[in-house]
Amino acid sequence: MAGDFKGNEWISISDMMAGVMMIFLLIAVSYMVVISSTQRELANQNKQLLELNKQMSDVAKTHQDLQIELYKDLVAEFASNLERWNAEIDTDNTVRFREPDILFDQGKKIVKSRFKEILDDFFPRYVKILTQEKYKNDIEEIRIEGHTSTEWQNAKGFDERYLGNAELSAARALEVLRYCFENPKINQDKQWLVSVLRSNGLSFAKPLETPELSRRVEFKTLTKSNQKILKILNINKELQEDNNATLP
Repeated sequence: MAGDFKGNEWISISDMMAGVMMIFLLIAVSYMVVISSTQRELANQNKQLLELNKQMSDVAKTHQDLQIELYKDLVAEFASNLERWNAEIDTDNTVRFREPDILFDQGKKIVKSRFKEILDDFFPRYVKILTQEKYKNDIEEIRIEGHTSTEWQNAKGFDERYLGNAELSAARALEVLRYCFENPKINQDKQWLVSVLRSNGLSFAKPLETPELSRRVEFKTLTKSNQKILKILNINKELQEDNNATLP
């Protein structure tokens, strides 16, 4: 009887060990299945990330090519006028009018006669370039910016200087926009200009080397490439967050 008991005891332990082994085997198989699924998911997400990175690279290259092409067209159109207008074109395609005595009277927002003559010549030609098929659909905004120096007559402190110049620069930019928009030579493009033409006053947020140079008006062209890249970056961020959540 004692022998039978020991045999039964051994069989029970063997069965228990076999059960434990089976449990470990099932856990291992389940883990392998999860790992395999996770690896497939990660591989798919990495593939999507690579595709998004390629899209962003393509957008960046298109943006660069567009900027270079626009710069060439602006220089070709206005090179002979820049010295006479006391203007310049930056490589980021900013057209900068930098002669404050021509633009406005000190502390005033009314566009002076000489600057009106320049705008009469400049703006229709500028719009003609931007409405070319190769640019028109990619333009997000044409921004007219007013800039001032840090000075403000009889100002009692920094806040008063900043706020006074903020109000003045915004008013000047709006007056330039108003004058340009009323030019009859751009009538056929007014509907499009409504969607892209904006004015902005920056006070002395972006000063140049001297107070005189800081008092200026700039025309900037912003393309939709910026929005496309931001959209891709947002998708990229979401995929990376999914990747982190997928990791075991």
